[in-house]
Amino acid sequence: MHNKIQYYLLSLILILFVGCSKEPKPINYGEDECEFCKMLVMDKRYGAEMVTAKGKIYFFDSIECLVGYIENQKMSKDDYHSLWVSNYSDPGNIIDAQNAVYLKNDSLRSPMGLNVLAVENEAQLSPIMQEFGGTQLKFEDLFELVREM
Repeated sequence: MHNKIQYYLLSLILILFVGCSKEPKPINYGEDECEFCKMLVMDKRYGAEMVTAKGKIYFFDSIECLVGYIENQKMSKDDYHSLWVSNYSDPGNIIDAQNAVYLKNDSLRSPMGLNVLAVENEAQLSPIMQEFGGTQLKFEDLFELVREM
């Protein structure tokens, strides 16, 4: 009897640890709803994701919805574990939002109209900038742009 109780307790602990994972999940484009604007996340070039400090995952249809949600909820870095954005150069794959490189260009239309895209590094940004131009940004710069929307 004692072994059964230990087994069940160990199983429960394992379930709790697995259930509280702080890893991002793939965005289900066309199915997941944006936590901020409630539209479906459709465009694989612009989606975003937040993993909270408690392991809850929120999806967003654009970078500006992710930033707007953080602003609206008055969240600090202590409130979330990680932030992710779609890689414009590799649609459907997410990258660390705080280390990404951003480009603002109004001819590259994002779902909510801020017209900002994210790539993993300068090497991915260079051909896009050469073709379209625009303003290079860092994650911190996005908050002021969202406030001005």
